[in-house]
Amino acid sequence: MMNMMLGKAVVWVVVAGALFSGMASAQDFQGLRDAMTPEELESAGLDNLSPEQQQFLDGWLRQRFSSPPSAGAVGQTATHDLDPRKIHDGSGSVAAGDNGANDAAVTGSDAIEAEIERRVALEVNAAIAKAAEEDAAEEAARVATRDEPFEADIVGPFSGWGGKTVFTLSNGQVWRQRTGSNYRHTADGQTVAVKKNFMGLWTLTVLSSGRTVGVYRID
Repeated sequence: MMNMMLGKAVVWVVVAGALFSGMASAQDFQGLRDAMTPEELESAGLDNLSPEQQQFLDGWLRQRFSSPPSAGAVGQTATHDLDPRKIHDGSGSVAAGDNGANDAAVTGSDAIEAEIERRVALEVNAAIAKAAEEDAAEEAARVATRDEPFEADIVGPFSGWGGKTVFTLSNGQVWRQRTGSNYRHTADGQTVAVKKNFMGLWTLTVLSSGRTVGVYRID
């Protein structure tokens, strides 16, 4: 892409020399779109210029060829006058007929492309590192709350427990009875409190009756 833009810059200088060679004054020049056919614009790679780029190029051509430099032929220009950065998002400069300037511009553009790639890589790595930190923080928060007591409702019909009863809770967790006690639930309400006892084992207590059973989580 960068080499293509530099190539177009050379074309512009050549086109300018051809256009102004047949004009008495640069004031006669109304713009490339009036001076060239659509086919010529496409062949020169100038058919896709934005209005701002077109305006800059037309103004540059008028200024450059209104008073040709005394040291050289029309179409020769100093490298700092033709700056593709003002026309495209590229970098470097091109002087017509100056291969050394072309090579320097290409080298400069390659360096800028390498710098852009380096900065993009830094941003990507920073984003990955930030995402990893956020994931680690979320996991730490989950671990920290894993042992916290909580309350929830038993989902579905509940008549108590006996043996290996499974408790599906309203928070999406599923627990299973781990002790062999039996309980017939006749009270109103199915809200339970789940917490660890002094031995570090989980228990489930039906709040409406105060009955407790040992449980362990299965999902």
